[in-house]
Amino acid sequence: MGFQLGLPILILREKDVIDDGLLEKGVLGIYMPSEIDLSKSPEEYFDKDEIKSILDEWGSYVRSVARNKGNPPKLY
Repeated sequence: MGFQLGLPILILREKDVIDDGLLEKGVLGIYMPSEIDLSKSPEEYFDKDEIKSILDEWGSYVRSVARNKGNPPKLY
């Protein structure tokens, strides 16, 4: 539903969850480059420069949507 409304989507996939359907890379939104292993600490995953860069990119999309609130994108 969020995708249909033009909202920024961030996909976090847990380790061992099959990447099928909406969880398949490239289907929609921004995907994190690796799976999240919940047995490890969050710092091991989120302190990587690549992850921080992707989160910054997604954050800029969120801010852009907030600025354009009331002016949704034209679908066609």
